[in-house]
Amino acid sequence: MKTFLLVTAWILAFSLNAKQLDLKKVSDGSNWILHMDFESMRSSEIGVFIEDAYENIPEVQSKIMKVQEKYGLDLMNTSSLSMFGSGEKHKGIGILEGGVDASIVNRFAQSKDSIESSKMGKNIIFSSQKGRRPMAFTALKNGKMIFGPDQDYVSEGIFLAKGKGNGSPGHPILNSLNGLLADPGFLLFANVKGAMEVADLDERVRFMVEKVDAAGVVVGDHDGGLKIIGLVQTDSIESSEPMENMIRGGLAMMDMKISNNSDMSKLFKGYQVTRTEELIRVEIELSNSFLIERIKREMKKSV
Repeated sequence: MKTFLLVTAWILAFSLNAKQLDLKKVSDGSNWILHMDFESMRSSEIGVFIEDAYENIPEVQSKIMKVQEKYGLDLMNTSSLSMFGSGEKHKGIGILEGGVDASIVNRFAQSKDSIESSKMGKNIIFSSQKGRRPMAFTALKNGKMIFGPDQDYVSEGIFLAKGKGNGSPGHPILNSLNGLLADPGFLLFANVKGAMEVADLDERVRFMVEKVDAAGVVVGDHDGGLKIIGLVQTDSIESSEPMENMIRGGLAMMDMKISNNSDMSKLFKGYQVTRTEELIRVEIELSNSFLIERIKREMKKSV
């Protein structure tokens, strides 16, 4: 429970007061998208507290500096992370913006025998076959890093990051997610129907999602707390009712566990489930003040 609360606080803090996803930087044909924007995190209630607190912990500052000096990644100045793909296994593009020192990244990559390099225009693309699966990446001079499974994916990511790609036309559910909160910091979207055409899914998973057309979730600051909104679009009205009942049942079980746990009851402020034809909407509200108090407690133990 302690680990869950602390990790939750970290993730959600980096999700507050962020900017909306720019679909021009997402490839056409993407069936899944994950986006986090860290730029405005420091102005949020939890973000300000975490940053101020960790500035007073030398061990944390030392680790952050080591990462920056060795790998060229300034974790506290990272702006955003976007990842997307068609649904094909281990295939996708990642774009990290802000806090990237290309000269240090290049120097580190060139020092490793297992990493090869090739030129694409003015950019150096590094690739490696070492590890569980192939990977490739490049660091741009404007503080961005692009990564993917091979050079072709990275090349496409470079064009998208520079605003030269075709971009994504979007999806009704994705467009709705982008407009649900004024400052959505975390967004996860899946065009389930499209992804199933290319993804190698386990039969049990395929059975569970075959009635879902698309789904997604956004997280953002709202009225002194955190709001999590999830959307599920089923393939028919007939499918939506049992899906709604299943979601309500799961939340009811969670509610029973929360009622028997004083900490969890302080964290969760409430939830609601609504359905309009094929679309199911789930909202959950969390307490900022409780998360901050729990972070304070855990920090005292680690010092």
